Amino acid sequence: METNWIIIGGVIVLALVLIVYLVRKNRADEKEVTEFFNKESSNFNDDESELNDER
Repeated sequence: METNWIIIGGVIVLALVLIVYLVRKNRADEKEVTEFFNKESSNFNDDESELNDER
């Protein structure tokens, strides 16, 4: 049985493209989540502040 190198190569290329896409999407989502939580934490009053926050 002869190995079809074109199909194997295509699958590898598609897998690499998928990995690159997912990494870029994750980085963009991470920035959005970080900005969201930074905005939310600035809305705390002193009474609602975390115990370990510097004052």
